[in-house]
Amino acid sequence: MLTIGCVGIGLWLVGIILSDRFTATQFCSWIPAIAMTPLCLLAAAAARSRRLTTCWCLIAAMTAGWWFLVDQPWRPGEGSSDGLTLMQWTMSHDKSDRVTHADYIVETDADITILTHGYGVRGTDEIRNWLGPDAKPYKLGFFTVLTRLPVRQLRPLAAGMDIHARIIEIDTTRQLGRPIRIAAVDLPSKLTRSRWEIARTLRTWLDERDAGRIDIALGDFNMRRGSAALASIFPDLTHAWDRAGHGWGPTWNRRFPLYRIDHVLVADWLGVLDCTTHDPGIGWHLTQHVVLDGPREVDAAED
Repeated sequence: MLTIGCVGIGLWLVGIILSDRFTATQFCSWIPAIAMTPLCLLAAAAARSRRLTTCWCLIAAMTAGWWFLVDQPWRPGEGSSDGLTLMQWTMSHDKSDRVTHADYIVETDADITILTHGYGVRGTDEIRNWLGPDAKPYKLGFFTVLTRLPVRQLRPLAAGMDIHARIIEIDTTRQLGRPIRIAAVDLPSKLTRSRWEIARTLRTWLDERDAGRIDIALGDFNMRRGSAALASIFPDLTHAWDRAGHGWGPTWNRRFPLYRIDHVLVADWLGVLDCTTHDPGIGWHLTQHVVLDGPREVDAAED
């Protein structure tokens, strides 16, 4: 048991230090700190000296502390709902219960809703009635865009090697002081695919295809929050959860969410008033809800 504990802690530390920069270490980076806590306690129980028992108990406390203080899967409190609301949902591939999906979207009533694998939901009467006669659902590759705000641009950016990215520009001048450009992203989930190579490929495409200014990047990245690969794709954006997260943070899988693989990254000029996840009651992913505000200089000018 002591050997297993040492190996487990060693692999976990490798994942913390090297993250997913290498294919071999990315497996280690998926080890949740909280999984190490019971392992360390078992090692403490198996230790043959008081000193070793104390040592393993301290390591167990450290892993639990890391989980709650660094990984921060839970944050108390509530944010403000007075702002531009954005929902991202990586939907299931199941098309058999479109009305249930649509009802959840309508009930949420976000200003901007971006779906991955939206498929038949966008054609339901529930969605069309909710949007009203002056708006329509937009299909953009893997993605569905639902909003009553003026959509200024829908642009394909990347689609190959199971890497999908699209640019969406929406006129939010009244709400945020300027339009926002959103990069909707869906990246491979295969565990053996190098996350670092995926990130490098997407970053290269963004540069070569002149993606322009990106204010928000969102979607199913299949990378953990804090991933080195994730940070390398959009180095100028920060995680909305880091700025204003509340409640339970992980988004997958829905029944027992342990990992945050769906992300909303935002530019510094945007104010983040709240970032939460919610259980839609269907599918594999929790939904992400973000409340945004404009920059301070815009607010000051309006006053």
